[in-house]
Amino acid sequence: MKIGITYNLKDEITPLSVLSREHNEEYDNITTIDAMCRVLKKNGFEAVKLGAKVDIFDRLRKEKVDFVFNVAEGYYGRNRESIIPSILEMMSISYSGSDPLTLGLTLDKIMAKKIFQFAKIPSPRYGIVRRLEDADIINNSLSYPMIVKPAWEGSSKGIYNSSRVNDKNELGRNMKLLLKKYPNQPILAEEYIKGREITVGVLGNGSPKVLGLMEILNKKDPREDFFYSLEVKRDWEKLVDYQLPPDIPQTLDIEIRRLATHAFKEFGCRDIARIDFRLSEYNEPYILEINPLPGLSPQYGDLVIMAQKQGISYEGLILMILNSAFSRCGIERIEKTKVEIV
Repeated sequence: MKIGITYNLKDEITPLSVLSREHNEEYDNITTIDAMCRVLKKNGFEAVKLGAKVDIFDRLRKEKVDFVFNVAEGYYGRNRESIIPSILEMMSISYSGSDPLTLGLTLDKIMAKKIFQFAKIPSPRYGIVRRLEDADIINNSLSYPMIVKPAWEGSSKGIYNSSRVNDKNELGRNMKLLLKKYPNQPILAEEYIKGREITVGVLGNGSPKVLGLMEILNKKDPREDFFYSLEVKRDWEKLVDYQLPPDIPQTLDIEIRRLATHAFKEFGCRDIARIDFRLSEYNEPYILEINPLPGLSPQYGDLVIMAQKQGISYEGLILMILNSAFSRCGIERIEKTKVEIV
């Protein structure tokens, strides 16, 4: 069986990457793609690096792959994560992960907020910023502190240590910065949930299972409130600790699992997703976002760290994702991995 991998690399030169060091933040290092290839080859597959550039149609026609493992983030716009899956569907090629609609809905934080509300999934109160004048509306409708972020970005792009704001002046200053840096998209302003950061891995389809709950802690002072800013992610080895399972009551653990699987199904996620929560000082869980294209770096991917803390190897995790996709597509599962998710 011939499996292609679609991806974008951090060292790809694009017009926006020249202008902004943040642009390629979501993309993979070649070491991640090489690691995935090694897993596939070890398990008897022919692995093909397809990338996700404008020649992807030609690459797919030439290589004639049987299946695609998709980790491509796309280049521009709020539908960028949907482009490769749309092309694969047009060419009737089966692939791993969520479909174009789910990828579009989850990347657009404003659309995701609306679905959270409809599905009665708790999420921080929010407002939408399209121009500087909106600061007055946000200031009068939400409570401080707030956090401001671009509406269509991932990997903490546009979320800085200064993005948590405490008054109208800080709000206006951050809105001005983001509207200039991300001029073609609205800004999301949310009430900031002071508390703890918990991320949840979910695998499967019809009856998805939680891989685990993992708390992301301030390494220097675990009691200090902090959030996953771009600066923190870039210096994660010095600034971040991971605790699995988090020290929370069993009833809360059960509730977070319920909310994570509910959100996974409500958005139509497939095979794999990482779902991020804030846990308030009163142990109230609030969902922040769903990431159906979680990073799979063997070194620093949150989902990979979560798996490893439970004794699941990198190979085991990749095969679990692949098995989920194979089952969904009617392809024979790989029997090598017998890892159970509880």
